[in-house]
Amino acid sequence: MNKSKKLWVAVTAHNPLSRLPSLFKILKIYTQYELDVSVFLYVNYEAQDDVDQLSSLLRPFSEHVKVEIVVADPQYEGWWLTWAHKTDLTVACMRREYDYFIYQENDMCITWDNFKYWLRWKPRLAPLGLEPGFIRYELFGNKKIPFDNFYRYSLTDLTPNVWSDRGFMVSKQLVVDHEIKFFVSLANPYYAAMLLDVDDAVKYVKSDSMDPMKSVELASFRNWPLADRSSMGLAFENPPSGCEHRRFVPVIEKDGSYVPHECCLVQHDDIKYSLELNKKFGNMITCDTLLKI
Repeated sequence: MNKSKKLWVAVTAHNPLSRLPSLFKILKIYTQYELDVSVFLYVNYEAQDDVDQLSSLLRPFSEHVKVEIVVADPQYEGWWLTWAHKTDLTVACMRREYDYFIYQENDMCITWDNFKYWLRWKPRLAPLGLEPGFIRYELFGNKKIPFDNFYRYSLTDLTPNVWSDRGFMVSKQLVVDHEIKFFVSLANPYYAAMLLDVDDAVKYVKSDSMDPMKSVELASFRNWPLADRSSMGLAFENPPSGCEHRRFVPVIEKDGSYVPHECCLVQHDDIKYSLELNKKFGNMITCDTLLKI
């Protein structure tokens, strides 16, 4: 483990005892990170009586990662809990106590391979005003369903937009790499998390994206609700001309088709959105059929 690099992780955990399997899964993933990891679990005020039991249940993970339970103030009720970590994030990044920062909801599985991809490509995309993005998926019927981006994206023509009937044109960025052909933007850059290095964390806490109200204007026609806006990061801060946001995902060629690289796929530990899409559309696209020429 590289103890010289420190990672700060904030996890929203509403009524955590009701979602223990997902929480255990997330913490197990962070034990596999080759970094000095500190995880802060922000639980709702009403769940404070569960803290002792939760601490006992999480004790086995303390051999590999630091885990601290933070009971949110009563003002952070409902979806406001997703904003309870902001003050601590501000203090930690302004003091430069950590090298990297992650905020995530308690059912997102951001693996070490996901993080390594982000770490590798962040400095290469930054001069272009872009950042490595991710695609959420659910494992439904042994298939990876990209439920946030449920239309097939044309790489050459206008695609229906998941937000409105205005349409969406995929932006493409060529890169020099032995495997990745290019990066693309998708209409929905949301992945219920945000990854920042210390410099971008400082930029974020000073930005409009950090403000619960000002972030509404940045989300614009997408109408992201309060919880979604909590993980905007710098996605909508000064995107390059012609781009709706800064988050781009890598694409490779596989069996004659273009598909998102596995490294940018992040599992949502649930199937509730896939169930809704299956009921609405029936034949759903998968991560491997998400893109077309």
